[in-house]
Amino acid sequence: LGCWSASRDMRWRSSRADKPPSELAAARNGGHRSLSLSSRLLHTLAGAFLAYCVCIVRDSRACASSAAPSLSTTTAAAARPSAAELASPPLRPSAAFRTASSPPPEQADTAWCSSSPPTTGSELSVKDVAFGILTAKNLVQSRVHAQQLSWLPQARDVVFYSEADLEALQPTVALEPPPKEELVGGGAWKNFPALMDLHKRFPRHAWIFFCDDDTYVYMGNLLAMLGSYHAERDWYIGLYWTPRIDMEWKEVHIAYASGGAGYALSRPMLARLSETMPQCHTRYTRWAGDIRVGKCVNDLGVRVRAEAGFHHEAHDKYEWDNTGGGHPYGHLSHKASAHKRPPITFHHLQPTQLELYYRMQFVRHRRPDGAVEAYDFGEFMLREFSGYSPQLRQHVRLLFGFSVELSGG
Repeated sequence: LGCWSASRDMRWRSSRADKPPSELAAARNGGHRSLSLSSRLLHTLAGAFLAYCVCIVRDSRACASSAAPSLSTTTAAAARPSAAELASPPLRPSAAFRTASSPPPEQADTAWCSSSPPTTGSELSVKDVAFGILTAKNLVQSRVHAQQLSWLPQARDVVFYSEADLEALQPTVALEPPPKEELVGGGAWKNFPALMDLHKRFPRHAWIFFCDDDTYVYMGNLLAMLGSYHAERDWYIGLYWTPRIDMEWKEVHIAYASGGAGYALSRPMLARLSETMPQCHTRYTRWAGDIRVGKCVNDLGVRVRAEAGFHHEAHDKYEWDNTGGGHPYGHLSHKASAHKRPPITFHHLQPTQLELYYRMQFVRHRRPDGAVEAYDFGEFMLREFSGYSPQLRQHVRLLFGFSVELSGG
């Protein structure tokens, strides 16, 4: 029943909220058009997706090929990184602000991000990761509340950081800007004191994960990604980002991890940072907070480890396919993919979007004995599955959890 609920939601859900449930929005490229589902095709799709969900829950991939005899279902293979993608990408300012006359960065040959395949680490549990979340007093009842109703209960050790002590939100640490801070109102100064507090508060955690109060985190996917790294090494992991060419790029040419998409610091990396962050906190007072952290890490000779799965925006801001997304992933490209790695975070979300992602990730089913079982589909979110029905002459494209597209021919 729980799987049927998931397949039903995916069958009806469209990327366009204004479409009626009897119609699914098809892709607008390649001559695709919106089509009404016949009852025959509806039952075919329902049977295929229901059977596939059962396969997932039972961890039996062998039956996926026989899910629906009348539908030739194929799963796109996970895209492997090419040799060019495994090479460190050249450093460039934000594509949104580049112009044809933009000069190449002087330090582009020395400030690349690290993109070599990670070495195998070990399986992590949630108790190995401490979470720090940046917020503000006026956002507790909206953003933070939505996080508390969605992904946040899966975390074990969480601390909120704000400009004031919030009695309604505990534990919260009130932070103060440095004496010569130039961006007091924007809160860019909060990163360093928050990270210093996390270092002291959680001395035995293998990882520290830092994000904003409008970020959604797929906990299982985050733990799986971090578990592929050796936590005893210096790691600074997140979404590859560079300063805007009309702002910080004029002063600092570095690649860093987007703070909104969230970034992870290994214990040794944070220990090294703890020795220099007090100086960085007083020295770097005019840039965005995540740039300051990236510069302080860069000063220690460590580069950001670019990982797929982190997203600076909501899912509907990207073009999803099975090619692996752009490289560096999510930046200098509007493409995204869940085939190299399932989504880890989304950023710039409204409270309703935080709740939506949670509803699409988990399906709950009450058994006859009254116990409630929860199924986590986070590993499959936004994966592309495609198939073709010879009898109905219909191509079907499923973007798992969010849309179904149909095209004739």
